[in-house]
Amino acid sequence: MDNIVSLSVILFIILASAWEWLAGRNRDGKKSREDWGMAVIAAFGLSAVQRPALIFTIAWLGTQLAPHFQGSLSWLQQDYFWPVLIAYICIEELLHSGAHFFSHARRPRWKPLLVLQQLFKMGHRPHHFSGGNDGKGELSVTQTFVEHWLFWFIMPNFWFQFVCLYLGLTEVFLIGTVFKGLWAAHNHVNWNYDLYFLNHPWPWVRKTMRGLCHIITFPTQHHHHHARGKNSAKNMCNLLAVYDWLLFGTLAIETERPSQYGWKQSPQEEHSIWYRYFAVDMKKLG
Repeated sequence: MDNIVSLSVILFIILASAWEWLAGRNRDGKKSREDWGMAVIAAFGLSAVQRPALIFTIAWLGTQLAPHFQGSLSWLQQDYFWPVLIAYICIEELLHSGAHFFSHARRPRWKPLLVLQQLFKMGHRPHHFSGGNDGKGELSVTQTFVEHWLFWFIMPNFWFQFVCLYLGLTEVFLIGTVFKGLWAAHNHVNWNYDLYFLNHPWPWVRKTMRGLCHIITFPTQHHHHHARGKNSAKNMCNLLAVYDWLLFGTLAIETERPSQYGWKQSPQEEHSIWYRYFAVDMKKLG
């Protein structure tokens, strides 16, 4: 079933990437050779190493520490499938967006918390590279799961997903994870269809879309999170913008595309996928 999750999202990314290619969204420096390389290495690492390693680790810990809990919640999804699915998505999104917010937050004063934040910052940094330092880069669907190798091992939502799987919420895990993965990928595609509604000549359409942007995250919101500027610390959620709005205070709703994408890169980051993916350099983050 975990293969079904991966293949569903991978198929969408392949189709969306083909659309980007045919629409010319990868030309003229919008996507660098290193962007392509990171997409390949990160996808391989996530599907062949990180996810299997986490599944094995949680299954092993479960059998060692709480074997009697294996499959213990299967009855819950049978009797209350939709409420459990909604709760799963809301909790998973809260854990993901909370860790994401922590990755972008100001430096804490307490040293242990600072060290932990540096790990999150280092793990998440490659996700914000688009193109080179020339400012021509743009967001692409292949950037969806690009992170440092460490990031997926420390993200709490991944641990939550596989704990739920161990507890017997198999169908909830499958459907919830596919839905969240597809929505996250859809927000990384180089399109901005939501701007049509945010700039619609009819006021009720504009207001309705703006209201929806307070609840659900749409592509332009996430594109601005990938911008080079103040909005890169906004729109932390992949799906439920209500957390940005009411919890983190990081909601940003714009009516045009970002003028520039991607963070500034060091020479090693700009020209080496291996450095992006494997480097452990916390000093420059401190």
